[in-house]
Amino acid sequence: MATTVTVRELIAKVSAGAVRIPRFQRPLRWRDVDVVKLLDSISKGYPVGSLLFWKREAPAEPLQVGGATISTEHTEDAWWVVDGQQRTTALAASLLDLDHGGDVRWVVSFDPATNSFRSGPPNPEEEGRVVPVSVLGDLRRLGRWIRDSPLDEASTDLLEQVQQRLLDYAIPAYVVDTEDEQALRAVFARLNSTGTHMREDEVFHALYGAPYQSGAASLDLDALQNACDVDGFGKPLREDVLRAVLAMAGHEPFARTDVSELDSAELPSRGDAERVLTNVREFLFSQCGVPTYSLLPYPVAFVILVKWFYLHPDSDQPTRQQLARWFWREAAAGVHQGADAVRVVRMRLQSKKITSDLQGSLARLLAQAPSDAFTASRGWSLQRFGSRSARSRLETLALLSRRPRDKFGEVSIAEVEGRLAREIFSSNTWDALDRPDRGLATTAANRAILDARDVDLDAHLREWDAVKDAERLRTHLIDETSFRLLLKGEVGAFLHRRAEAVRECVESFLRDRCAWEEPLFRLPDAYIDKDDP
Repeated sequence: MATTVTVRELIAKVSAGAVRIPRFQRPLRWRDVDVVKLLDSISKGYPVGSLLFWKREAPAEPLQVGGATISTEHTEDAWWVVDGQQRTTALAASLLDLDHGGDVRWVVSFDPATNSFRSGPPNPEEEGRVVPVSVLGDLRRLGRWIRDSPLDEASTDLLEQVQQRLLDYAIPAYVVDTEDEQALRAVFARLNSTGTHMREDEVFHALYGAPYQSGAASLDLDALQNACDVDGFGKPLREDVLRAVLAMAGHEPFARTDVSELDSAELPSRGDAERVLTNVREFLFSQCGVPTYSLLPYPVAFVILVKWFYLHPDSDQPTRQQLARWFWREAAAGVHQGADAVRVVRMRLQSKKITSDLQGSLARLLAQAPSDAFTASRGWSLQRFGSRSARSRLETLALLSRRPRDKFGEVSIAEVEGRLAREIFSSNTWDALDRPDRGLATTAANRAILDARDVDLDAHLREWDAVKDAERLRTHLIDETSFRLLLKGEVGAFLHRRAEAVRECVESFLRDRCAWEEPLFRLPDAYIDKDDP
């Protein structure tokens, strides 16, 4: 049904709970300047686009409007916002008399002296001359405000004109009255195929993340992210969670997919998706020794492992051991790095190797993984450290494998998350070094895992005792000689010595986990003749 709805009618329906703005579509991203521009456009009669609603039942539940929450009653024919969430929210949040709890994006004022809108409430000295837009949202509120205002007749006339232009502005609207969710999804997808495109995960979240009338538990990407965030593991990116869901649905997770055309029957249930993600998190944490998602060298592996555990949820310990070996060989050799096109081809090939045949799937993955010790010929090279670099994440995991300690015991990852592998010497200290030494200062040779209040870790470490704290220092790859160099302020010499220790640590760490020299055995079940009585 094509219709129009005035701003007055729209905000009244929101206030009454007859328009619902669910946790649906993309997150609210409008800034205060966007709200001001919308109000200015409406007051000038500019077009602001159309709205799309889905007419259906809505329960009694709290409704989030900007930074405020209002209670709603059950209604049989609510309008659920399908397209136009940002505009609907901006109008209701700014024009209704609501408490946004400090979220000033939705607080706008109108100054009749300049005939303009601006973000934020009036200043104390402007009270009575500059009107909050929430006052303009209701005839009686504006009448009371004008009675207490010292403004002249011309200014009050302007306020009444602006209010009328705002509240009587008619917005084109389409109200879809159908039980066919797929039809609604098609309309939504086409509306968002032009102009500023929504991200693929935002479209999926809008189409399958809302509690549709079918009653099935939604595949809310935010909730699936939270399912992974247990024991400090952290949240995967929403894009990676979407790829994981596509992999579970039997689609190519690394190919461009029109999510509006997905068959709902193919998608995993919410419970199955959460169980698989939990299984993958536990595998990475317990079997691979990756304590947080932020230290996963290549998040691609997360999606590939999701497909594995969706098809093989009951993989036994020998299978998990060999799967962990595959994970580390791929990570150590940097299989998933390189040019985008090359990396995508690799990812697709690996994903396709995983089928319902457990033995064959594992054999195919391991056959493709590098099978020789790449460090044997050239060793591990230290490069510039960066938290987003796969090499730096591998180095951090190697440093963590030493179980670094402070004066209270083993350093807790939860305490240092976000500050993992801090610099020992700050740039102010090593800026005067020779170029080769400055280069080392940018690498993991100048990083340690400690939760200290000191800006520079070297100041903290200098307080330690060479004898009493010798074991603690060794957990940070600082031996007696290195510690003497630190105390004497010989930064360059310290960095060279520690660089060798870090290289040896990383190489040993990867050799143990990749097991380059160990032969690959078939799983025990492969040696059992299923036809034997």
